[in-house]
Amino acid sequence: MLFRTLTYGLPCLLLAACADAPDKYRDTHHLELPPVLPIEHTNPQPAVAADDLKPKSALANLMAFTDNAGKPLLTLKTRRDRAWEMISTALKISDIEVLDKNQDENRFQVRYDPDTSGKDVGLLRSLISNHYDEAEYNITLKEEIAGIAVNAALSKPDAVDADSDGSAELIRLLHKIIDEKIINREPEQKPEK
Repeated sequence: MLFRTLTYGLPCLLLAACADAPDKYRDTHHLELPPVLPIEHTNPQPAVAADDLKPKSALANLMAFTDNAGKPLLTLKTRRDRAWEMISTALKISDIEVLDKNQDENRFQVRYDPDTSGKDVGLLRSLISNHYDEAEYNITLKEEIAGIAVNAALSKPDAVDADSDGSAELIRLLHKIIDEKIINREPEQKPEK
């Protein structure tokens, strides 16, 4: 019993004696403070543009578009069936007449006149600027490493003058519609009650 009392009692006694120690170890006003150093930025941050502050669509990286030497290239970075639906929706929105479509062959056949495309082109303007003839085009979707490449070509190249090939204009229009109306469309405002 004495051993147990010494084993537990002595440490408790020592702790109780130390608890009444003066606060000389808690007073830190006499310690030296570290110097205040200026913060130097070695890599200045670029200014943020106002457009960068806008919330980006979750689908913003879904499409790549390059327009080199009059031959635009549209690539949709998604599955083949989703790319098919995006092209189909873009054709509906732009009021391009779809003559035939075959999802197994990844092909749309459309009738298109680049001079009258777009809803903001008036009748007088379309008559004055008639650079292209209305023609039938094949829009094809081809799987590549970067995604689904969307190409357009005349269905009957012999029937149309070489200068009237509007396939590049068709790809540009599809890019514009997909970018503005499908991927980055403005959210619908709910009417206030």
